[in-house]
Amino acid sequence: MTEQFPFIAETSSLPLLSSMCRVRRGENFRVQGKTVSRPMLCLILQGDGVLVLNDTVYTAQAGSLFVLNPGTTIEAAARSNVTECILLSMDTVRLQQVRGEWKMTPTPGFPLDWQTGRLLVRHEQQAVSRLEQLYETYRGLQPDHFISIHSQLHELLQFLSENRLEANHEKVDPALERSIMYMRRYMSEGISMDQLAKIAGLTPSSYSRSFKKAKGMSPTDYLNRLRIDEAKKHLTAETCNFKDVAISVGYGNEYYFSRKFKQTLGIAPSVYMKRDQLRVATASIMGFHENLASLGLHPVAVLEGALDRDADDYEQERRLTRQLDQLRQAKPDLIIGDFYHQPYYDRLKSIAPTIILESTNDWKKNHIRIAELVGREKQALLNFKELEFRKLEASQSLQPYFEQGRIALMHITNQSIRLQGSGEDPLNQLLYDELELHPAQLVSPEIYRNEYAADSIPVLDTDYLFIHRATLHPASEKVFRRMKQTASWNRSPAVLQGNVHDISNWQRLCWTPAGRLQILNELEQIAQQSVVFSHAGLIGH
Repeated sequence: MTEQFPFIAETSSLPLLSSMCRVRRGENFRVQGKTVSRPMLCLILQGDGVLVLNDTVYTAQAGSLFVLNPGTTIEAAARSNVTECILLSMDTVRLQQVRGEWKMTPTPGFPLDWQTGRLLVRHEQQAVSRLEQLYETYRGLQPDHFISIHSQLHELLQFLSENRLEANHEKVDPALERSIMYMRRYMSEGISMDQLAKIAGLTPSSYSRSFKKAKGMSPTDYLNRLRIDEAKKHLTAETCNFKDVAISVGYGNEYYFSRKFKQTLGIAPSVYMKRDQLRVATASIMGFHENLASLGLHPVAVLEGALDRDADDYEQERRLTRQLDQLRQAKPDLIIGDFYHQPYYDRLKSIAPTIILESTNDWKKNHIRIAELVGREKQALLNFKELEFRKLEASQSLQPYFEQGRIALMHITNQSIRLQGSGEDPLNQLLYDELELHPAQLVSPEIYRNEYAADSIPVLDTDYLFIHRATLHPASEKVFRRMKQTASWNRSPAVLQGNVHDISNWQRLCWTPAGRLQILNELEQIAQQSVVFSHAGLIGH
């Protein structure tokens, strides 16, 4: 069963093609603060870059299709020399029969219940072909094309609706979508699994299986999330009655609501209501205090008590005890910790309500989660946007220097040499995926890092070597000196060409917006200094 159009089935809304244009722009193409006045589709035909819709950042590349609802604010910047896209705008009208006559009135919004953002579809090339064919018909500008144009628009929208994909690339099931619309509309009332299954035309067991496969959670959990998301909007209002909020989103009493809210977000509704006024502390080796600083909030205390491999047990416990005492004296309202601090949860919880964020390789997920806990989601989105445009700028300036050169990252501790792999990791994502730098062959794609004794490192067959020294302890300096005496070091192209560079702790910096900006700045400084030294004849001799 396919998704039905409102103008065919449930309502009398009808989409009409307003205009189409094919836009082609050259190098340094940029759009700033444009607002959409009509429902639109935007298809990228050529090029790639960054597209920001209502402060949400997307990667735009050939074949990408975007839905733009009225009121959407657009910012964009191209990475490629040539950018080309098709823009299709439409009007939606409502047909209503009054006293035997049909009346047509304009209505805002997209003709289908699609949100602003990227529209994933199967048979992407067919979607491109249909849009291009519609554009060619539109260009004909002949009176007898009127019916054909709008007919093609309806067929295009029907094709897209039938081939929409979830974020996990599973096909959108219109039956499930109908049940979700029912959840949204009647969440304040009692909703049973049998009701939802009946709306979807499935048995309860089949409905539950299909829903979990498409959405990654059970229908009950999804409904709970919808209710909590709606409750969050009410809880931040100036005049808010806790009991009324609980009832309005479908919870029988405020006690059950409070329990479900805390299970979902990790904090009680009463804490959430004053989240932008909380005294917050962090327990993290992943720079959570820097996440807070990027959001305009400075923590009242910072604890970094996770196990240090280079410290003995006594020193580790003494440092942890001292930091816990400082944390207790700061009297925080909330402690946000990373998963490395899970072993200390009970000790932290005895000081203040504590949330341990789950383990993830997605640094953005951490940042937006922290932002939500302190009421600064909008600032988090602005941070993402700023970083994307800065990254685009840095990528363009770095490419001429690094070109096809290979890079490797080294971490020197008091005991060993660690070579960073190129597997899934926020730092590797930045360097190799987003900036499109090239890892050296010695960089393992499967292993997080390889560890070596100073005198047994592999041949450093890399054009650029970035080194972070964990400490300036004499033991670390000794490890570094021993490594520099090896043939593997002295035969390295990076060493011979003078392309060995000291860096900050990028592995830690990559977890925060400010840290990632610092990495970009360091890379640009390395490139600029190397160019200056090269012109002065100080490199390569």
